[in-house]
This record gives sequence, structure tokens and C-alpha cells, in this order.
Amino acid sequence: MTLNTLAQHVKQAATGTRGKAAGGAALLMGSAAAHAQEATSGAAAAFSEIQSTGSDMVGYAWPVVASITAALIGIKLFKKFANRAS
Repeated sequence: MTLNTLAQHVKQAATGTRGKAAGGAALLMGSAAAHAQEATSGAAAAFSEIQSTGSDMVGYAWPVVASITAALIGIKLFKKFANRAS
């Protein structure tokens, strides 16, 4: 088999319906793999940003939670002692 006939067989295989489908699938998989590799670093950066923002919000929330808890305990104790006094 010469190089010329091999090239003709490859050309016929690529221009046929199966060849086009296989080529399209190969291009789609290659494109998906390339985009997945690029998105990983962006996703990692986004998740680390969300994590740091969440940590900041938790830090801001603890004083509020503590003050609300103290206020509720104070109100219950006041009601308890007010009912005993009367």
C-alpha cells in the first residue's frame, strides 16, 4: 500500500458520515477537556474566595448571636423573678 492510496483511504473515511461523527466527537471531547482544565483553577479560586467570605461573616455573626442569647436569657430570668415577686 503506497502513501498515496493510504491518503485516499483516510480522506474517504474522514468525508463519510461515520468519519464526520467520529471527528466531531473527538473535537467535542478535546474541547471539553481543555475547558475543564481551565475552569479548575477558576473554580478553586472562587471556592477559596467564598470560604474566606464565609469565615468573615461567621466572625461578624458571633457577637450578634451572643448578645441575642444573653438578652433572651435575661428576659426569661426577669419574667421568672417578676412572677415570684408578685
